[in-house]
Amino acid sequence: MKTMTIGVLVAALTTLASAQSGGNAGTAKGADDGLAAAREVLAAQKQFYQAYRTCNEQDMAPLVTDDLMYLFSVGFMHKGKTEFLKSLEPAGCGWDVLQVDVDVNDVRIYGDTAILFGNFRYKGKNAEPIDANLMAMQVFVKRDGKWLFAANSTTEAIPLGASKKLKSQ
Repeated sequence: MKTMTIGVLVAALTTLASAQSGGNAGTAKGADDGLAAAREVLAAQKQFYQAYRTCNEQDMAPLVTDDLMYLFSVGFMHKGKTEFLKSLEPAGCGWDVLQVDVDVNDVRIYGDTAILFGNFRYKGKNAEPIDANLMAMQVFVKRDGKWLFAANSTTEAIPLGASKKLKSQ
């Protein structure tokens, strides 16, 4: 089910990118424009994770879209800004120490939509220490001249034969 959900999310994000760019996905305005946009998106992502690390609702609110989709590698998703921000409240924050590093390997700009691919490292300490190395795909959209976080999907890279679900089939 997780694989299907992630596959559907990837398809939806690709469609969103195409729709946002007027169907011209992959058409660049120019190399310099693309590099400038990529730098802006990476700065917006950095700002997002600075607010995320501290569970700061007020700093986070202007950085995400109202219809944010944040899919975690364990299979649950926050749908919408309100639900996501509620998870940042002290009772829902869920960590004593949080370290999030996203090493972006690729940034694709499609008009006012950007898709980032990279490695996502999460370290937390709560009931059980967490140290996760994940792969991430993130979508940012430009609204009123500002890049906003619109979607996130993280997944754990495991060898195909290691899947317990596939072994039972």
